[in-house]
Amino acid sequence: MEPAYSVEFRDDHVHVQLGEGFQVDPEWRDEVWENVRKLCDEHGSRRVLVEGYVPTGERSFGEVIAAGERTATVPHLWLAFHMENHTPSMQSELFEAIATARGVRVKYFADNDSALTWLRANAPG
Repeated sequence: MEPAYSVEFRDDHVHVQLGEGFQVDPEWRDEVWENVRKLCDEHGSRRVLVEGYVPTGERSFGEVIAAGERTATVPHLWLAFHMENHTPSMQSELFEAIATARGVRVKYFADNDSALTWLRANAPG
């Protein structure tokens, strides 16, 4: 069975893999972000690629706002998403706007090559 998520450092970026079973709840969210922050600090990188599946379930606007604010756990973060089942929505736009307001650059991509190219061209090591 595939794990709900994994976080690891790959070459020049932190890679987050969200499995189909990943559920958004405060405990998981805090654990994921703590792992991301730790790896970013250890490797001196602010590049993060998130791949996998958009977590199932509905999220309130308050939850989306909290998630966007949580991205600032890692200052000056560059966050690229390549999600298999992502469809742009008001919620994803709100998440991006909140994260941007906190100094985090966020962008969604249709493939991981484009996401990595964007990260490598724009985000400092």
